[in-house]
Amino acid sequence: MKALVILVALSVALPALAQAPQAGAVMSAVRAAMAPALPFPSTEADGAVPVNNDTEALWMIASDRGTQTIDVLANPLNAVVQLRATRAMAQIENNIQAAQRRASAQYEAAVAEARRSGKSQSVDGVSLNDEGVAGERIDAESTVSVVVEFNEREYRMLVPGAMEPARVETFGHDGAVVLMTPGHVYKDDDGIEHYAESHRVVLLGRALAPRVSKQKDGLYVVTAAPTTPATGRLDSLVLHIRGNSELVSEILAKTNWNQLLELLN
Repeated sequence: MKALVILVALSVALPALAQAPQAGAVMSAVRAAMAPALPFPSTEADGAVPVNNDTEALWMIASDRGTQTIDVLANPLNAVVQLRATRAMAQIENNIQAAQRRASAQYEAAVAEARRSGKSQSVDGVSLNDEGVAGERIDAESTVSVVVEFNEREYRMLVPGAMEPARVETFGHDGAVVLMTPGHVYKDDDGIEHYAESHRVVLLGRALAPRVSKQKDGLYVVTAAPTTPATGRLDSLVLHIRGNSELVSEILAKTNWNQLLELLN
């Protein structure tokens, strides 16, 4: 039945993409090509749980199809997901308790200094930053976002982190370029550690030659512009995939990229 749905989607998308491409047709083609990598249920209308309260699937796909983004969310009803969340929350709690101890020690030291000198002292409080890398990691690893753009004069994507996006030489699809950054921990200008989620930028069609520039510590920008004149049909397609490291890699490996490349001029 799933194969039939995919074939129907392609039969609708292919004629439309041979003419001036529409966002709906492009997204239908992308979803069909990604079906082997995303065999997960959609969410209920409220987006909180998967349809039929599915507890087996690790992931669920947000049911909103009105945008050019595919959002994949960790299934809160799955036992493995719940266990991972419990472990991450335990680490976050440890980080917050440590921050509270530091704040308490600072407060006591500030009170003692105020009594000695008669001058008030500043004290750091406890903030969301005190969740540390564990908090950022659980946020990043519990979602995947696929942003789809096409026929742009220039593409521009932001990739946070300390590792420059590097070309994947082994991708093996003519007419496609892939840049990747693995999930990793890095420090910002103030020496605070952060978690950068896994990124893949897939550029298809019209000889897109990506350029990578470093804007500041902790931020890279990937830009690309088509090098041949536009035809009015589907000339270029770019997908920015980021989030859970394992699922991002599976999307890159299991998506039928040739199916998308065949739609391009």
